[in-house]
Amino acid sequence: MSCVNKVSYYVPKGYDYREVFVRCGNTDPHGNRAICDKCASSPVIMRGIRQHEENVSADNAWLKSAGWGEM
Repeated sequence: MSCVNKVSYYVPKGYDYREVFVRCGNTDPHGNRAICDKCASSPVIMRGIRQHEENVSADNAWLKSAGWGEM
């Protein structure tokens, strides 16, 4: 559910900021999924990403109810 594009983020470094590039689909510096403009504008890709996140949430809910915790 990702492509090879990179998404840029600015993270604090001392009194300045530095630019960090993250591959589309990976975790960004804020803990969310990095999504490039091309993928964000595609309804098919975004539907797939939403479906994947819903599946992960359902799996974690089941594991939590079974006493295993999140994985």
